[in-house]
Amino acid sequence: MPFNAALAVDFVGRHPAVRYENNFPGTVTTIFAGDYDEAETAQISRPRATGGPAETAAKEALPFLDSGTPGRPVAVREGSAVPLAPQTSSLADARGLHNYTREVLAR
Repeated sequence: MPFNAALAVDFVGRHPAVRYENNFPGTVTTIFAGDYDEAETAQISRPRATGGPAETAAKEALPFLDSGTPGRPVAVREGSAVPLAPQTSSLADARGLHNYTREVLAR
């Protein structure tokens, strides 16, 4: 999460009117949609049985988007706010990560 959080800090630094949320909803059953062979079905049977519906994940995220402060990213894990690590709040470091990411992706 630290890299995601740092990129969020960079993004809202560039777009301060945006409310930005990194949402980590836990296991959501939609990620297991599709057809699987017998071995894959056995491997995903437990997460498929314990995962929550996408609607729940969306409902958990909405309050933070609705009440978020523009220009300040928030991280949410399974419906609870998670403080951003102090090292992710440096705008200079976040810009550096953004620039480095762009450089790597351009290769």
